[in-house]
Amino acid sequence: MRRLPSTLYDALSQGRTYARGLHLLLGAAVGPACVLVWPGITESLVRTLAACALVPVIPLLLIGLVPGTRRAEGIQARLLLVPDDENDIGRAPARSLSDRRRTSVWLVLRCWWGLLVASVVAQLLSVTGTLATAPAVEGARTVLGVTVPGGHRHIWYLGLVPPLLLATFALVVWAGKVQLALARRLLGPSTAERLAEAESRADGLLARNRLAGELHDSIGHALTATVLQASAARELIDVDRDFVIRALTAIEDTGRRAMDDLERTLGYLKEDEPAARTVRPTLADVGQLLEASRAAGVTVRSRTAADVDAVPGVVSREAYRILQEALTNAMKHAPGSPVDVDLDVTGEQVRLTVANRLVEEAPRASGTGKGLRSLRERAALLGGRATAGATSGRWTVSARLPLRLGS
Repeated sequence: MRRLPSTLYDALSQGRTYARGLHLLLGAAVGPACVLVWPGITESLVRTLAACALVPVIPLLLIGLVPGTRRAEGIQARLLLVPDDENDIGRAPARSLSDRRRTSVWLVLRCWWGLLVASVVAQLLSVTGTLATAPAVEGARTVLGVTVPGGHRHIWYLGLVPPLLLATFALVVWAGKVQLALARRLLGPSTAERLAEAESRADGLLARNRLAGELHDSIGHALTATVLQASAARELIDVDRDFVIRALTAIEDTGRRAMDDLERTLGYLKEDEPAARTVRPTLADVGQLLEASRAAGVTVRSRTAADVDAVPGVVSREAYRILQEALTNAMKHAPGSPVDVDLDVTGEQVRLTVANRLVEEAPRASGTGKGLRSLRERAALLGGRATAGATSGRWTVSARLPLRLGS
């Protein structure tokens, strides 16, 4: 029993209730406005109501075909119907025939629904007013075809006034909710528009994940190599000056490549940005990648029996990133351990294996496992497979990428 008073109080105290009532009233006013310019049809209540409902139909259907009408109705519905989520009701002009049709239907239904609600509310208020004043007026009065006797003996009529007022108010609240539901249905985005929006959000999410992967793989590798090079140079600064010079040179080169990678990756965020069209590293750049790792103090033993120029561009770029991530993991988690790189290209796939000896006393490097997930995702997107794990005291990363996508 406590719920009803609370609900009524909330409805009475919320501005949206009265705003929706105004929206209903504006829709109801269209019918009488049209009837005023149609002489001879106001002779009876039934004919008047029928005229108010039917006369505006053709004009409203035609007005709804104008693209700007949908925008105007959407803005008005947002302001007065007050949806919980404004995106449920569009405010863009009609872009398709379906939008125009739905706008036309909305205009007609808005007029009819507003007219129906206004008529019922007017009759309820008429009955309420008659009952409220009947005890003070001698004689009978007729309302809705019913004779209501007056006089002080009918003081009990006053007990019917509050329920009738509450019923009238509840009707307006409920009618406003129905009006909002109609607006969402007819002025909201269509199924095709919702699908397109969902696809756009999915594409944006994929693009952000792609950028995150690019930054993690390229910049992460550069930072790892730079840290190792700087650490080695610090240890040997008083012992091997030539090594220190080589390490500093390698740090400089690695930093430049990292800046290029960062500029290219951020360029993806901008349309028509030249950086977005910069060529990304491929298997043809593996030699530079291995030399940069060696300059960081890592012993890299490589075997490349492959014609990397024959590898398709997208496969070559992803294979390079997988190798880069595998080398980064080896440098972070097994510093000082030699790394074996085996790259081969057969007639159907690229085979890449990176292995290093597990170092039990290596310092624990912080990580979230994102690199290994990225590695597997890159391979899976190409229809291939990548694995990583410890076997016989060695950590091995293995990838198989088909040269033909989907094979």
